[in-house]
Amino acid sequence: MGTRRFVLVMIALLGLALASLWYWQTSREYTLLVAAGQKSSQAFQIAEALRKVITRHYPEIKIEVFETRGSLHNAKLLDEGAVQLATLQADQATGSSARLLAELYPDTFQIVVRGDSGIRSISDLIGKRIALPPEQSGEYEAFWFLASYYSLTNESLRAFTGTERTTDWLLMNGDVDALFRIRAPGDRSILRLIQKVNGRIIPIPQAAAIQLRHPALEAGSIPVGSYKGRPAIPGSDEQTISVKQLLLAREQVPPDVVAKVASVLFEHRRELMEVVPIAGQITTPDASGQTLVPIHAGVRAFWDRDKPSFIQENAEPIALLITIAVVTASAYLQLANRRRKKVMDAYNRELIALGRRARNAPDFGTLDECNNALAEFVGRIVHETERGRINTAEFTLFNFAYDAVEDAVKDRSAQLERQERKEIGTAFARMTTKQATED
Repeated sequence: MGTRRFVLVMIALLGLALASLWYWQTSREYTLLVAAGQKSSQAFQIAEALRKVITRHYPEIKIEVFETRGSLHNAKLLDEGAVQLATLQADQATGSSARLLAELYPDTFQIVVRGDSGIRSISDLIGKRIALPPEQSGEYEAFWFLASYYSLTNESLRAFTGTERTTDWLLMNGDVDALFRIRAPGDRSILRLIQKVNGRIIPIPQAAAIQLRHPALEAGSIPVGSYKGRPAIPGSDEQTISVKQLLLAREQVPPDVVAKVASVLFEHRRELMEVVPIAGQITTPDASGQTLVPIHAGVRAFWDRDKPSFIQENAEPIALLITIAVVTASAYLQLANRRRKKVMDAYNRELIALGRRARNAPDFGTLDECNNALAEFVGRIVHETERGRINTAEFTLFNFAYDAVEDAVKDRSAQLERQERKEIGTAFARMTTKQATED
């Protein structure tokens, strides 16, 4: 009966632990802070779309999107742990804790020039005024990397830096002749500038050679008609440099949380596209792991979601092991119970013998010896109980036997006292009779 109760208690505790784990995993909330660049960028728009869609499917995950200065700023925030997710150009350096979650879309290097600037090629930028993104931004560094390849220097260019709004105003006001941005083809902010200044996009050739200097950069193009269909702007496919816009997560973000984010990015892409069409270009990382940034464990967990778990794959051996463990535990408990029973039987026999001796004690001296033996016996029982060799139920049974022996000692003591008083009375009566006779 004790073995069955033990097994039932263990099963109940295991079930309670599994239920508690399930409740904890399904009810806990997790907040993700996302560094997403400037509000006008497609990366920021995708982050906002992700926030909306993930709320529908995983309300326990809260996403907060923050505007930043760009990729360099995002990389710093991610590395310092100020945010858990960040959008980043693939050509930017990342910290050791950064892990790849998704490739969002290909960004392209775009140089917009005013229609009256006379600029037709990269070489025509010499001596011209150009508006650049803020210093210490990824776009700013990307431009000067490009400029160094074409031997353009600060002395050969008149560069002005500023926010997107500031540089837009400089181009539209005629204070600069050209503007550099990294945006996906068809970007609305670029379209607005082209319309305002009767502008055009100039080609950036030799992409394959540039890639030799920076493997994260690839050959790309801005398709004909990306900004206007009639007349087409650009009028033909323009060569340019392409760089992937990535979504990164800190390695410390739990894999199960990242797996849920990945499921929204890859399985609910249509919902994202309804918010921002460019989300249709989101792709999963290369499963072979041949990526510039290590892949987050949560993405691999998402890939493996349909694979049977270790427990499922090994259900039969695990069930056999559990059965063997239960049988072994039951056998051990039964053996332990038998050993305890033998010990208790020996103690009970000893206690019964002590009770018999007490009931047949011929004098108070023998009875005192029985009483002392009973006290020493109780000490041994308490010691065995503390060591775990006697359980509570067995100790309770011992109490009944102890009470019986104690009662036997008391009864025999009372008998001896009565016998002693009787003998004293008889002796006194004889002495009185003898004295009366002599008188």
